[in-house]
Amino acid sequence: MKLIEKFQNFIIDLDGVIYIQDEPIHKAKEFIDELKKRDKKFIFLTNNSGRNSKGYRKKLKSMNIIVDDDKIITSSTATAKYLYENYNNEGKKAYVIGARALKDEIRKIGLNLIDGKNAHLADFVIIGKDPDFNYEMMKIANFAIRNGAIFIATNYDATFPTPEGEIPGAGAIVSSIETASEVKAKVIGKPNIYIMEIAISKFNGNKERTLIIGDRLETDILAGKIAGISTALVLTGVVSREEVSKSEIKPDWILDGIWSFLKE
Repeated sequence: MKLIEKFQNFIIDLDGVIYIQDEPIHKAKEFIDELKKRDKKFIFLTNNSGRNSKGYRKKLKSMNIIVDDDKIITSSTATAKYLYENYNNEGKKAYVIGARALKDEIRKIGLNLIDGKNAHLADFVIIGKDPDFNYEMMKIANFAIRNGAIFIATNYDATFPTPEGEIPGAGAIVSSIETASEVKAKVIGKPNIYIMEIAISKFNGNKERTLIIGDRLETDILAGKIAGISTALVLTGVVSREEVSKSEIKPDWILDGIWSFLKE
């Protein structure tokens, strides 16, 4: 029996699973087409806060992978949802380090974005991946957190894969601010159960025949373990078999790549 036949619901990471930066991984399109053909349910779940669901839909479309916006959950969307559900945001201010997509999501829930010295008095400091991150931004975040701002991180991925190798991710930025402020961030993305519950709710909460597919042990696979679902690690991202053998986090399956689901 093919592994694809064992499950009805699939939670699929993007970076390192479906593509590396702008290059689709071998047989990624064919895998998604096979899920559709078999009437499987699937959700893309990414810790990368660099785009919103519409942005990722367009990126996938450029690889001939056609899905609707509601098939994509991002850490920026989950972060905004968490803040909306857990805080009274009326009249509150946020200092946001991250891409435009993250800032747009934060604006949608009614928070006012501030910058510069005004941000020292922010009510929230919210961190995502930002290639323009610098010392001044770290200093502003540090002051705001020391002044009592709630410290939220979209994700804790230290790196993410590119064709030239692993490059710093949001987790590297978060770690620097944690060190400076001496405060640990509340992380919303995988492996946090909050974002997993959002994904599993798309399957009416059915965990029994649900599989998460990812390329990271400490986020994707650990998220699956915490959520109580099956896990599959692909080796096309940031982890090798040797690293798996040394880790306490063990996936249920280790696959060379997403194409392995199409083999007998």
